[in-house]
Amino acid sequence: MKSVLIIGGGASGITAAICLARSRADVHITVLEKNDRILKKLLSTGNGKCNITNTAVSPAVYDSAFAGELIASLDFAAIEAYLASLSLPIKADREGRCYPLSESAKNVVNTLLRETDRLGIEVHCGQAVERIWRQGDRVYAQAGTRYSADALIFAIGSAAAVKGYNGAALCRQLGWQFAPPTPALCPIPSEEAFLKELKGVRAKGCIRLGARKQRGEIQFAEHAVSGICAFNLAKYVRAGDILELDFAPEEIDKAALRRYLTAAANSARENAALLDFLLVRKLGTVLIKRAGLKPSASPQDLSAQDIENILAQITAFKVRVQPPRDFQKAQTVCGGVDARFADAATLAAKGQRGIFLCGEILDADAPCGGFNLHWAWASGIRAAQSAEQYLFGSKK
Repeated sequence: MKSVLIIGGGASGITAAICLARSRADVHITVLEKNDRILKKLLSTGNGKCNITNTAVSPAVYDSAFAGELIASLDFAAIEAYLASLSLPIKADREGRCYPLSESAKNVVNTLLRETDRLGIEVHCGQAVERIWRQGDRVYAQAGTRYSADALIFAIGSAAAVKGYNGAALCRQLGWQFAPPTPALCPIPSEEAFLKELKGVRAKGCIRLGARKQRGEIQFAEHAVSGICAFNLAKYVRAGDILELDFAPEEIDKAALRRYLTAAANSARENAALLDFLLVRKLGTVLIKRAGLKPSASPQDLSAQDIENILAQITAFKVRVQPPRDFQKAQTVCGGVDARFADAATLAAKGQRGIFLCGEILDADAPCGGFNLHWAWASGIRAAQSAEQYLFGSKK
């Protein structure tokens, strides 16, 4: 009987195990996971609802040389069918984000666990792999125990929200190089003093970073700008960058804002109330201060230039930021093994027979919305297909 060793029990590794076991009953599959249980990270996806894929998935969504052929062939319909085969029907919201009908990441995890058990896949948790090597026709991995197999699928994930990640060290043992990983899909750090006043505030708006922009809910923390639109821009931030936040609704132009603001100035008792028609008081007060006005002063003294200064804060509120450094706050990373070291079509390691890669270890990331989890399913399926081809030739 042939054997396959899978390093990593996340979404991509378990998908690879399930797909290979379903296709070949004559393969013994062993999964090594460093945590005390598999699929641990999956529990937090989509705020616990599991944003499982997206109807708008396409190669263009991914910042990756790997995405083209793989995502074109393992598209939304293919992943929807895979999930349906697991009895995980999905539903889409207006933005195309897909969730299981149960809206429960825990239910998704339990479904995968049941299928893993049904297929007889051997799982060893608490096994942090320290070394991988080839010897003859076998691939070996040293954890608490030495394991060997005819083929290996490398699904070790990334440093995002993982303590003691050693994927880069294992890759170097195999002669692979990383595109330097940086945190992605995470809050954007800032030390602006006014953020302390805005802690916990949320507002709809648009964030601009140079020529890039994202619209959605903006959230403020004491030392960061957060929310999905900030997450999607985080990997592009460089030292000294400034975010411009625009709180004007898309359907209201600047002339209309000016009229609303002028009307508020004629009726409000203090400047702090001037933006109550648009923003929560905490945020409005900070904008008033940034416009050079005292929140407690009377609006009756506002000049035309004061009105323009407030409008400028509404549409271009500036926040000086720093590049994200904390991998523990990231949902994924930008970087990983690039296409020089793995075949984009098969995900086979170049120059390393019988080794395949999938999931976050590869340099492939995408915005929020289910695209990164789609990559996990799709790359896990492809790694399983390629491992089967390697072991048995053409598919039976």
